[in-house]
Amino acid sequence: MRKLKNIYKALMAGLFLVILSSSCTKELREQEYGKQEKLIESFVKSLQSRNPDCRVFHQGGSTRITLAEGEGVEVTARGKAVIRYALYDFSSGSASTNTLVTTNSSDIATTAGWELTDKEYSALEIQLSDKDILTGLRNGLEGVRQGEECWILFSGKYAFGKSKVGTIPANAPLAYHVWVETIEN
Repeated sequence: MRKLKNIYKALMAGLFLVILSSSCTKELREQEYGKQEKLIESFVKSLQSRNPDCRVFHQGGSTRITLAEGEGVEVTARGKAVIRYALYDFSSGSASTNTLVTTNSSDIATTAGWELTDKEYSALEIQLSDKDILTGLRNGLEGVRQGEECWILFSGKYAFGKSKVGTIPANAPLAYHVWVETIEN
């Protein structure tokens, strides 16, 4: 009986340590997301200082900065957007050729010294209701209009989370520079 009590105590102590460790990890991750939000805020202020007419939208953890207004109706949560984009790992707080992850824009690819195939230059069709779309991108795209140029930024919480994807580190914030070709609701 005494042996069972000791085993029980050891199991409970181990469980407590696992819970404590998990709690600390979650707290550290939330602190990191807070730092990422500050990097995003700084980027927004920088864009606003260079483009005083830009508009800023916050939705579901995403920040969208509209540089050029589109026209027509806004895409809804059940709609579809066809876009050109450049995706940046925003861990350093910048979006440059050094942090470019992927693009389907020939201009961006050329500037970065990349060569893409014709297929890679194809516009991307995104169904906003598709659950495989990153939460941050989905929330940022909702409300765009045809012809709009914008930036969509979000913390790692709304990106790939704890998963590393290709060259994108786990919990990395992302920045999308987006040119909306068409929308359909």
